[in-house]
Amino acid sequence: MQNNHISGGVPTDEQLEKINKLSRRPLTADETYVFSVVLCDNEIDRDNERFTIGALQTLSKLYIGKTGIFDHSMQGRDQCARIFDCRVESDSTQKTAAGETYHCLKASAYMPRTEANRDLMLEIDAGIKKEVSVGCATAGRTCSICGADLRRSPCGHIAGRMYKKGGANVKCHAVLSEPTDAYEWSFVAVPAQPRAGVTKAFGFADVTDIDGLIKSAEGAENGIAAATMLRELKLRAEEGALYREELCNRAKRFALLSQPALDESALDMALQFMDVNQLKSYADSCEKAASATLPIKPQLTPNKQANHTLDTSYII
Repeated sequence: MQNNHISGGVPTDEQLEKINKLSRRPLTADETYVFSVVLCDNEIDRDNERFTIGALQTLSKLYIGKTGIFDHSMQGRDQCARIFDCRVESDSTQKTAAGETYHCLKASAYMPRTEANRDLMLEIDAGIKKEVSVGCATAGRTCSICGADLRRSPCGHIAGRMYKKGGANVKCHAVLSEPTDAYEWSFVAVPAQPRAGVTKAFGFADVTDIDGLIKSAEGAENGIAAATMLRELKLRAEEGALYREELCNRAKRFALLSQPALDESALDMALQFMDVNQLKSYADSCEKAASATLPIKPQLTPNKQANHTLDTSYII
């Protein structure tokens, strides 16, 4: 049914051919409304994560045919659109915070022109319904500072903090790679990637923010015990981060005392790549080496064997 109040979003013949590969019966241009969305990009987002360009390329294939919903609702009645084309676009004039050329995953989606969809189509055309979020899974999640696998052997670097790398101060974040599945995409209100106007959402098993895990556990059936355990783990992680910071400071202090010629920035970088046990061992060794030179002895020291009787004439 054609909606004469909404004239935009008419598919081209090429687009209609791709759409009809997904529809149960051939649709006409008058029956179909199309629009474009930027799903995600390679910029560091508000969650301190970013996709690799290779991950975007893989997602461009995985998202063909995936359904669009609202706020990641798993209800079938919330399905509103479907992606029929997806591609990676780049802008050579823009650089990301990580120093890469800006790339984004841009998709084309369609929905039937029905009276039920009329308001949604108007909101899309008016720019009200704009921000979207992707639900996907990635096999790779590594630290941007040291490259540690954050799923199997997490390092001590804290996402969002600034660290020295290659002589520059850089923001620590998680690098997402090797996508294994694309579940859905959703219209949302608040984007995590301001530049692309999108946000990401993962299922409970893929949530990487501890507060998000706690919130998910609290909302799940019989999840109170899990939420309590997660709060305890969060506290222990914070204590562990403080302990690591103390070890780094101790190791650095004694290393510079025992070897004043050490380059401080190079030392900072080396300490970042050590785990807690290595830091403790290094700090102990540096303290032992420093103790051999401390306290510093003055050049002029009193001679306890000297006879001071000759100096009595100068005593008042």
